[in-house]
Amino acid sequence: MITQSVVSENRGHEGYWIAFLCALILVFGALLLPFNRTHDDHHTLAKHQVFIDDLTPTPLAMIADLRLAHEEIRYLYETNQTWPDVVQLEESWLAPFVKDKSWEHRGQHQWLLVAPGVYQSEPIESGTRYLLNSQGQTVDIWLDKDQQASLLHALTSIESNSIDLSVAQFISAGWIQVIFNNEVEDTAHHH
Repeated sequence: MITQSVVSENRGHEGYWIAFLCALILVFGALLLPFNRTHDDHHTLAKHQVFIDDLTPTPLAMIADLRLAHEEIRYLYETNQTWPDVVQLEESWLAPFVKDKSWEHRGQHQWLLVAPGVYQSEPIESGTRYLLNSQGQTVDIWLDKDQQASLLHALTSIESNSIDLSVAQFISAGWIQVIFNNEVEDTAHHH
């Protein structure tokens, strides 16, 4: 076997050029790195709000049911021009109002219509209380994890659809509002 060494004509300057190009690529990349990041705007929430991603799976299941129930309640309201009561919702087999295995698993919540389109739960055992406000087109869910909030009492004239509970009333009672991803994006675009 014959071995022959090949010597470059410019005596190793090729290695210098390769090292220079590598250094140039690294410097160029380091300069462009700050512009290549995604901007994750951190949204601060008020003291009476909680972001849905910060909740544990247990309340998330109930909130999913309440979001679907909101759509059905709004449909029933627009069709009949009256707010369905809890008995109607239970007879319609609408979760979480229906008393089935899921109802037992989630704390056996007793539901009460406290104002037109506003439904409040009270678990039989300890657990999170929920409040569904369907008065608006978008879903508005409030919760009370530690059962520290004041319970809203059913108003006597629920048939008159004029009773409108305000956010300030929910806040003063100690309820915590659930904020969804699209709500954070909407408020970011408005500011």
